[in-house]
Amino acid sequence: MKRLLILFFAVTVAFLISSCATNLTNQKFLIGTWRPVNVEKFNLPKRPSPTTGTQGKINSGTGKTISTTNNVKQPESGKKESSMAELRSSLAFYSDKTSSLTFTAKKTAVKEFQGKAIPAKWKLRNQGTRLLIISKDPGTKTTYDIISINDTTAVMAESFSIYHIKITYKKVKK
Repeated sequence: MKRLLILFFAVTVAFLISSCATNLTNQKFLIGTWRPVNVEKFNLPKRPSPTTGTQGKINSGTGKTISTTNNVKQPESGKKESSMAELRSSLAFYSDKTSSLTFTAKKTAVKEFQGKAIPAKWKLRNQGTRLLIISKDPGTKTTYDIISINDTTAVMAESFSIYHIKITYKKVKK
């Protein structure tokens, strides 16, 4: 019984250590100051809106298909929300294009944008393939997917509601 208990404890500890481990090479490469070299925008294909077009519905009582046409206009609040999302994503695109990032070994980050330093904390998720930057401003989080990273260059992707951007960084100093 003691052997089973010790074996169970050892397996549990090994599982916890392996599940919490990150890719330390990405963490070592990440530390330093990075400047963007290239920023590319990838548009996502537009999905058809469920409020427009012709849809067939089945009448539950008779089992027959009823053809309906929805000519419902999108409410003004929906248009405002989508235009605000476009504005936010275009501002973030410009911000990523012109700002530098500095990462330290103490898990602090500084984003320099137009001469203004924005302090933050950073974490690596998903075995070191996703970078999460949590700004000191409440509710401001940025997530980057690390596509590739080495000692001199890093390629990361950031997702918005409208499109994705791919940013290529060069390391300025270690």
